[in-house]
Amino acid sequence: MGWILLCYGLAAVLVHMLHRFYSRRKPNSHMIHYVLVTRNHEGQMEWYLRALSWYARLRGLSLQVTVLDEGSKDDTLAIARRLQAQDDMELTVIGLTVVRQEDVEEQTAQIKGANPVYVDLRIPQEADKIPYVHV
Repeated sequence: MGWILLCYGLAAVLVHMLHRFYSRRKPNSHMIHYVLVTRNHEGQMEWYLRALSWYARLRGLSLQVTVLDEGSKDDTLAIARRLQAQDDMELTVIGLTVVRQEDVEEQTAQIKGANPVYVDLRIPQEADKIPYVHV
């Protein structure tokens, strides 16, 4: 019985050492960033953000989401701002009258260390880039 416990303990220590070594080699591998461009998506906004949150949590990743809203006339911004209070993701909500390519490039340039996933929700097929969402 003692040998079994000793082997189990050594295996646990080895796993932790390998995890630490691997984590140091890829410092930004534990973070994922999405840039969502929205316009009048109140019916889907909460689902999109919760799907991203669940995906990151299941993968053990920290999540950053930047929402660039193009002049929504509905409650898209209110829903996104309400979800900003959640602790499971870092959410930035920016309301603009028109989202230009320069705005997207400016936001992605501020992101350090991660390659953001750009999702233009104004194009319906783009929502397929969000995990657990199928159009």
